[in-house]
Amino acid sequence: MQVAKNYLYNAAYQLLNIIAPLITMPYLARVLGSYGVGVASWTNSFATYFLLIASLGIVTYGSREIAYVKEDQTAQQKKFWEIQIIHTISGVIALILYFFFLKFGAGWNSRINDNQVYLLLQTWVIVSGILDISWYFVGLEDFKKTVFRNALVKILMTGLIFVLIKTPKDISSYILLLGLSQVFGNLSMWLYLLKKMHLPKWSNLDFKVHLKPILLMFLPTIATQVYLQLNKTMLPFFTGTTDTAGFYDNADRIIKVSLALVTSVGTVMLPRMSSQFAKKQFGKMKQNVVQSMDFVSALSLPMTFGMAAVAPTAMIWFLGKQFETVGHVIVILAPIIIFIGWSTVIGTQYLVPTKRLNEFTISVTLGAVANILLNFWLITLAGVNGAALATTISELLVILYQLYVTRNDMKVMAHFVGAWRYLVASVMMYGIVRVISHFLPISLISTVVELVIGVASYVAVLIILRAPIMKKVPFLNNVTR
Repeated sequence: MQVAKNYLYNAAYQLLNIIAPLITMPYLARVLGSYGVGVASWTNSFATYFLLIASLGIVTYGSREIAYVKEDQTAQQKKFWEIQIIHTISGVIALILYFFFLKFGAGWNSRINDNQVYLLLQTWVIVSGILDISWYFVGLEDFKKTVFRNALVKILMTGLIFVLIKTPKDISSYILLLGLSQVFGNLSMWLYLLKKMHLPKWSNLDFKVHLKPILLMFLPTIATQVYLQLNKTMLPFFTGTTDTAGFYDNADRIIKVSLALVTSVGTVMLPRMSSQFAKKQFGKMKQNVVQSMDFVSALSLPMTFGMAAVAPTAMIWFLGKQFETVGHVIVILAPIIIFIGWSTVIGTQYLVPTKRLNEFTISVTLGAVANILLNFWLITLAGVNGAALATTISELLVILYQLYVTRNDMKVMAHFVGAWRYLVASVMMYGIVRVISHFLPISLISTVVELVIGVASYVAVLIILRAPIMKKVPFLNNVTR
């Protein structure tokens, strides 16, 4: 029951970070245009690289370490301060490096020089990373505080976007608001620590014990994030316009709405699996992995086919004709919902808690290298669609490698016992929705109708096929027997 609650809280938290900009996306697309949205996305991709340096691998490592000692208040506080001080130092280093980049990058490339003001405003993104202590609450399996506190901040900032962003000249205000929303959201979480945390004695802290594992965790983190951001960074250089970065970013944001629901499983289960590993409950761990894979498959497959079915027409009314390309990019990117969902279970839920960081690092590094190499070829060949295809292929390689290295621990096919049912239901749903879309005008109402019919048809087929997951839905349990 606690896992289910944590999943809902974490899914809500992840969705909150995505839905806030998603709500403003149609408005900004029309006010700032493809150029303004593209510039904001492109400059943010540079700041994100330095945010990675500030964050190291602390978000995942920190939550795992707190989970190990969550029943020992003294050890918990000691670990928090050790990890957070390292976090702060790395953040200051990241800021210094970013300012060096701004200074020397202007001389290296005219596009960087022309966007110096926007790049400077993105500094707040790095500051927000220094203040991020969400890993502490994740380790305690306390997701409720994170959700509600950040909800207030996100709602306020979303409202300010509608109030303050009025013309194409307001790009700076938009970038500043996005950065500050992250800063205040993360800063607000510190208020919960005032009652339970005390300043540590420096002599009692041991930083060395954390340095090596944090750096090891940093490698897969930066490998993953680099190729997620690299597409946006490379597109303007290869296509000659920042518009393509905006197209890709909008498609990526929409895909992440579905990913938030899927990847929350791995985030929620990480502290639970870490605790079970510490207690040597290996049987329970493997059982949890199989159940999580079934759940992720049941969610990710229909989301993938559903996105592919509605995106080409939905993006026209949602963002405007100017952003029609976004719908086609979503179709190509949609399979990563499945691949990332599975790799979150195998990687985050199994390899990380069992301290098999080398294999985890190799898997995401493989994806990063493949993405970089494919970008040079596919972006030149097909522009923004090529970048999307490069990402999809890279994510496929990540999960294939993870399944390969865990084949002796768990039978690969055990993960997909019920997946064929979800695949059949998803394909049928896709066909039904695509046929319906040909007879409906392009509008919000049409998309809602397509989604409702899609969900209904998916569930109906699962009931007919007696899918395992339906047995876990109380009011459908008798129907699937």
